[in-house]
Amino acid sequence: MSAHTKPSPSGGALALIVVGALAMMAATVCLLALHEPASRYAVAGGAAVQFAGWLLHGRRLRRTGGAA
Repeated sequence: MSAHTKPSPSGGALALIVVGALAMMAATVCLLALHEPASRYAVAGGAAVQFAGWLLHGRRLRRTGGAA
């Protein structure tokens, strides 16, 4: 791997990113179809989970020195 390439997320970080994205998409569809105000909290919760996954991935990059 080149010094300028960034590795893809893996493990727990990838799981959080995917679960957060799926939760946001499902909650958005529910919000548009059902007009439930509570779905907004599910969208925000999915975003928070996905953000936590990206932070976990970034922490791993900083620890291994893989980020540019």
